[in-house]
Amino acid sequence: MVANIAKAGRDLFATFREPAWHNLGTVFTEEITDYRKMLSEAGLDGWNVRQEEMSTLSGLVVPNAYGMVADINGETVVLGVTGSRYEIVQNESAFAFLQSLSDGARWETAGALGHGNKVFGSIAFQRETVLDPSGVSDVVKTYALVYNSHDGSTALGYGLTPTRVVCQNTLNVALGNISQSGKIRHTASAEDRMREQAEMFRHANAYFDAFDEEAKRLFAKPVTDKQFDNLLTKVIGKAPEDNTKGRLSKYDGKRELFTQAWKGEPNAGIRGTAWGAFNALTEANQWGRNMQNTDSGSENYYAAGAGFDIPTNAFRAKALALVNAIR
Repeated sequence: MVANIAKAGRDLFATFREPAWHNLGTVFTEEITDYRKMLSEAGLDGWNVRQEEMSTLSGLVVPNAYGMVADINGETVVLGVTGSRYEIVQNESAFAFLQSLSDGARWETAGALGHGNKVFGSIAFQRETVLDPSGVSDVVKTYALVYNSHDGSTALGYGLTPTRVVCQNTLNVALGNISQSGKIRHTASAEDRMREQAEMFRHANAYFDAFDEEAKRLFAKPVTDKQFDNLLTKVIGKAPEDNTKGRLSKYDGKRELFTQAWKGEPNAGIRGTAWGAFNALTEANQWGRNMQNTDSGSENYYAAGAGFDIPTNAFRAKALALVNAIR
């Protein structure tokens, strides 16, 4: 899979201590708690994103169409086309919004995708969930995320994300009425909505408390290989009766993908539990759905992992319900 990290004189990406799988960008070792410093590390500061009128070669102005332009590390870059009602949210505003919700937690990553038309950042909370600390010690870390576009393709998204350290699978678990993600459209009220939505993150500890309880309950629930196999049939359906247009081959390949996630090394310590079954389903779904070696494929993968993709979130909610229903 391509990384699709944006470049403008440098890789527009920064990560704390550990290099990302693509080995691009900057690795910083001192903790950063100021969003302005984080933006600078990733090359996301001072873009001055703005709208400029569009015109034809003959000089006619195109109505209700504006080019989104930014100054990125000395380069003027065209990010996309929007209408007159589009409200710009600068990188500084998006990152300040996330930091205001995190109570001094440190920044983990920040970067831009494509040609700078999408940006993202993550903050790491201090708390962790450790399942079976004297045994497999399966660690789940917690993050706050922000994701924004400068081309009108997505709203500003934000969320709370528990992530397994071993497989880097983000698990946006549906926990009753506790909200852990949201979106803000690029309209005139965007800045006001950001201030209003801040209250969601003020309840972060309540969400993570509920997540801790749910994860430990799932870890304590045994699941056999046969039960997982039956679970897969409920998730992806029964095998087609014939191989018309390769349907049977595609079905077998999809089933094998989920089975490998269940039996693979990243799941070794938690296989045989409902927690392991849930992780295998969500991990295989995210990778299997977004393995195209294209820029849009990697953008979809990141969006799904961050919890900003509706079909992926719907699958996770369905998977959790099915795992809970195992008897």
